[in-house]
Amino acid sequence: MMVFLTTYKLPGKKNQVSGYKKIRVKQLHNLHTTSMDESFEIEIPRLLQQGKIVIVDLSQGEPVVQRLFSEKICRSTFNISMDRFINNLPNNFIQFYFEEAHNLFPKKDDKDLSQIYNRIAKEGAKLHLGMIYATQEVSSISSNILKNTQNWFIAHLNNIDETKELEKYYDFKDFTHSLVNFSATNDKGFVRMKTYTNPFIVPVQIDRFLANKGM
Repeated sequence: MMVFLTTYKLPGKKNQVSGYKKIRVKQLHNLHTTSMDESFEIEIPRLLQQGKIVIVDLSQGEPVVQRLFSEKICRSTFNISMDRFINNLPNNFIQFYFEEAHNLFPKKDDKDLSQIYNRIAKEGAKLHLGMIYATQEVSSISSNILKNTQNWFIAHLNNIDETKELEKYYDFKDFTHSLVNFSATNDKGFVRMKTYTNPFIVPVQIDRFLANKGM
């Protein structure tokens, strides 16, 4: 009771119990609600296991909230899939999509392979978990994730640091000059594609997707 009232674990200690104070942070406090019957960590993986599409828009959130929510969803989904795998139960295929991945994924110099994105990249295939990510900062993303990326679609990188990082993977070196000299007019939809099943990098012009095309 005294710990609850004083927020100190023991008499004379300087470190306060900070759980509630963390919730009181403005970015997190406004996210708590009484309108939900279950946590998103339970609801979203359940919907994914049912084969449904779930879109989580974190674009307007604070960076701390974006990272926290994304990691919780991924970790919960991963743990459920791993439990089913261990118990020899079938897993349906779940595909994660990440925009601005450099804001979420571990950084290049981060060697902690236990982080959830590293684990999905390394172990996801056996759990039927796939990961598609978009970024303009290849050099800032964990090398463990890059090494386990099987399919690449490169449209435009605007500085040499990014192209140097890209040259470490497959034979992108032949294309780095054209990647920097990008023309928004002439090169729109033009990508260099390296797929898992093809040993070569192929230049491809991708047509714009229109929902009503051909109707």
